Amino acid sequence: MQCCGAGVTLKTSKLGTKYFAHKQRGPCATAPETAEHLLAKRIIVDGIRRTDWTPLPEQSGDSPGFGSWVADVLASKDPTKIAFEVQWSPQTAAETAHRQERYKAAKVRGLWLFHQADLPISRSTPAFNLFFDDQTSQFRVRLPSSRYDPTWYNARRKNEAENWQQSIELSRFVEGALTRRLKFAPALGAELPVEIYSAATDCWRCKKETRVVMNIVFAAARKFQGHSNISVSIYKLSDSLADGDQVIDSLLPSDLLRKHGIGPVKRRSSKTEGRSYMSNGCVHCDALQGRFFEHELAYTDELTFETQFTFGTLWGEELEGVSSEVNRWWFDDSERSR
Repeated sequence: MQCCGAGVTLKTSKLGTKYFAHKQRGPCATAPETAEHLLAKRIIVDGIRRTDWTPLPEQSGDSPGFGSWVADVLASKDPTKIAFEVQWSPQTAAETAHRQERYKAAKVRGLWLFHQADLPISRSTPAFNLFFDDQTSQFRVRLPSSRYDPTWYNARRKNEAENWQQSIELSRFVEGALTRRLKFAPALGAELPVEIYSAATDCWRCKKETRVVMNIVFAAARKFQGHSNISVSIYKLSDSLADGDQVIDSLLPSDLLRKHGIGPVKRRSSKTEGRSYMSNGCVHCDALQGRFFEHELAYTDELTFETQFTFGTLWGEELEGVSSEVNRWWFDDSERSR
């Protein structure tokens, strides 16, 4: 055994996995692995073998300043190395961060498969939920949805469908992770279909009917199956982005809006607010249609037209309130990638 040098014996777990165990425990303090942990490692090896990476189970190494480590399964394709870690027992966020830094010091990327409820969500620490489906006798990997919040998450909510945007069989997930089908924030910099929702209202000045833009939906789910759509308003775009006014001019040109009975969206001075802001206007007389009254139209808006637009590479951080929809992991599980 690598942990203590003791002799080994071959055993079979309750899930049918053959593994080596201490022939005699003696003084070794290393805890025995669960049957689930053993089987998960075997399946990870199977997934790696379907790629041009080399699987190295129980691979050890050293990190300058951190000491030695043993990866559950190390995937190697020189010079790149990725450690797949199955964490079936609970682990604190601080310990995860420490172990990830230890791998980083050895120029190894760590990918975590947690059985526990709370996961970190970040590009630097890829982490996902791993569970064993008794009905199919499969391990599956779940990716958190935009509704998932590790701050408020607990074990009772672990299996609520709204918390997970995708569920992938473990070996397929491992294969995909090594063949560039696992991506963080794929919408950033991507050209996306955009749905424009508007509502009808009577202009306060000319009394004629006009339409106002109520919601702009970057339909990321239509390009990235399983991804969240991203909803913004003209106010969020103009107030959050340094070039918000220019973005709106490009996304919602006046001639396109007019074709659908919508007035120009541009910066106007408001006496009510005592300042100017990007606003809806009447398609007939161009009078500002104040946003203060838009809540009265909230349940009457409808999809009016569609267009295409590139979602900015920095918008995941710059746009207020959209980080949870944008800055998360996504797996390409489409038929073309099989």
